Amino acid sequence: MSGNGFRGAAASIGRCLTSFAIMVIGCAAGGMIMPATATAQPVETAEAAARPPVSIGVLVSSRTDVCFDTGQVGAITKFVKLEQNRINQRGGIGGRKLEIDILDDASKPERTVANVRKALINPSALAVVGLTNSNRAKSTFDELGSTIQASGVPFISDISVNTIFAKYPNVFTTRATQDDERLPVTVSFVKALSFQRVAFVGLKDMVFSASFADGLKAAMGEKGLAAEHRLTMTDDKFNPAETDAMAADLKAKNPDLVILAVSGARTPDILKALTSAGMTAPVLLFGRIDMLPPDVSKAYPSDLYQLAWDSLPDVFNARLRKRIGDDASETWVFEGGKIAAAPGWAKGECKERTAADPDPLEAANLRAISFGTQFADMIALIAKAAAVEGPKPEISAMRSLVMRELGSTYASGRGVFRGSFETWSFDRTSRAASRLPFIIMQPSGLGRRQLAPIQFTRSKTGALRQIATLYADVDLIRTYNIDDNDKTFFAEFYLSLRSTTAITTDDIEFVNAYLDPRTGGRQITVTNLHDGGPSAAYPAGMRIYKVSGRFLFQPDLANFPFDSQTFQISIQPKRADAPFLVQPPPFDLRDKTVDADGWDVRAQYVGYDSDFVPIVDAFTLDPSVVPFYTSNFVWQMDRQTTDYYLRVVVPLAFILIVAYLSIFIPQIHFEAIVTIQVTALLSAVALYFSIPKVSSDTATISDRIFVFDYMLVCLMIVISILRVNRHVASRPWLKTSLLVIHVAGFPILVVAMGWYIMDITNRVR
Repeated sequence: MSGNGFRGAAASIGRCLTSFAIMVIGCAAGGMIMPATATAQPVETAEAAARPPVSIGVLVSSRTDVCFDTGQVGAITKFVKLEQNRINQRGGIGGRKLEIDILDDASKPERTVANVRKALINPSALAVVGLTNSNRAKSTFDELGSTIQASGVPFISDISVNTIFAKYPNVFTTRATQDDERLPVTVSFVKALSFQRVAFVGLKDMVFSASFADGLKAAMGEKGLAAEHRLTMTDDKFNPAETDAMAADLKAKNPDLVILAVSGARTPDILKALTSAGMTAPVLLFGRIDMLPPDVSKAYPSDLYQLAWDSLPDVFNARLRKRIGDDASETWVFEGGKIAAAPGWAKGECKERTAADPDPLEAANLRAISFGTQFADMIALIAKAAAVEGPKPEISAMRSLVMRELGSTYASGRGVFRGSFETWSFDRTSRAASRLPFIIMQPSGLGRRQLAPIQFTRSKTGALRQIATLYADVDLIRTYNIDDNDKTFFAEFYLSLRSTTAITTDDIEFVNAYLDPRTGGRQITVTNLHDGGPSAAYPAGMRIYKVSGRFLFQPDLANFPFDSQTFQISIQPKRADAPFLVQPPPFDLRDKTVDADGWDVRAQYVGYDSDFVPIVDAFTLDPSVVPFYTSNFVWQMDRQTTDYYLRVVVPLAFILIVAYLSIFIPQIHFEAIVTIQVTALLSAVALYFSIPKVSSDTATISDRIFVFDYMLVCLMIVISILRVNRHVASRPWLKTSLLVIHVAGFPILVVAMGWYIMDITNRVR
């Protein structure tokens, strides 16, 4: 090869090496900032794109009659779209892409009818989800009933009155209906508390109210009702004269329980009238006690009760609360936007809210999230029910498959669908969701909601049976010996219990207590401090224990050591035939002082979850499910990082500084430059092997910090070698480029890495 040819080749090699160095630096800046793991998308998406899509119509109802947006439509839209994306990324439904059609009726009956008709005539319609209001549902089924049935499209509504859809076999509801759930629980509640004279106050022209009144009268039998009033409304308001007459009549007839079925927004007017009339009977409300103005609810001189299917007092849905804690708060805020078109602003009835940081755990926002996640679960249920192996069926066959699965695999007592947020099954006869309500009360003078002392659950035969509420608190004293590799921690805490039945620690299973492989028993020690009898030191009726032991947790170490972890004490009934529900004290009354070695407590809460154990009788081959309800006393803690900074970050910083300063040594001392840089690389490697390791399936932030350090030092060595290479040195532009990268590029990368770590720390915590 000629001299010119050799020099040309050398120049080409030099340019390639420079490009390589720049590329590696780019990888250091970009690759290091990428998340620890990346989720691979299934290849089935190509198949889904090749076949005609399927569609699910989602019926929603926005409102302009309230001052501020309830957030339900926004939450439904978001979570349904997220579920749509998840399904399509996994290959769609039956090899077809899923499309979602959001149909908003703006709370107008004529638009509800039009939206349902549009959803049903869509030839690609796989199912319809939604429709909540009983009055609009009745008018829709009156007009389109035959069309709904003839379509064969599975229709998962949210209707609470069975009679509206009873004769349409393809219609289901995610509500626990009045006939199957609300009415039987109400009647059982009346009998359990020995109420003899029950009065009813409802609305004359409301389907849910009239239906409940008729069912209640039939269930009360010969005893009947002590009084019954069905009030009329004009312009969404009661007639004051009629309301006063109702209150006077109830006062005269002196019932021992008043059932108030007028919905939440109208309840305060009735309660004010009852209070003014001097009524002292307990009241069972339709609607929510926490939505009542405090001055109204606290002024009523007796206990208030309500039936609830979610939003338990001082208790969170465990799955939902964990998701909220893992994500940025602002992505979970839906409630609160001002509706300028609401009539209340023109009338002066609406009031501006004070500016405050959005709270995703605020009660109204949680209700919006509950609606959104419920709709998302129904989309996921339909997708799973329609999924088949082998030859992909046509849409009509997929509809039939969904119908069959809802009536068999996910039928109450036979199986459940474990959604992302709730567990679902449907009664085979009524086609309503099997969801018994909780009984919530606000005791007179207490001013706070809590679970009532008695609750109800279904027996194997379907009959209601009474269970107890366990008023319990876990006061964590300290945690220590937290082991990320064994996934265990030691805890000491006080456990206080109160119930109408004698529930003790013998009836409680500590679900996440560590099982000793040698003995097969839980590694916990329980000391009885008070047995619940009279005492000068402890509250009468409350059992108090001191518990210490070893417990399991599930660490997510991707962000180690700048991570937050969840530690919990989980309890559930030891026997499925002796269940109970747990009611903790309000958060502001709980002891928040915890001695956590090496950790800072960020938040604590109580969550509930349900697990359903499938059982098949090997003799009769009869399938069934046994529910287990778990209560989790949870502490979210941030790992203290001072030790990591002193043992890792500071030494690595000095190693990088020394390696960086070596580039300013004159190049005639090339051996010294490379020796310093290689020594720095070996020092970083030695430091990595000297620090304690955590067992993680993914690269932690700590791992990425070390890899970043190795890469920088290696790049320093590579560039140092290139700068003294005679072929590179003969190219001034190339030599200058390497010098700029050497001097300016590395500080920029270090700053970028520092920013990246701080950003992760802020997002995690």
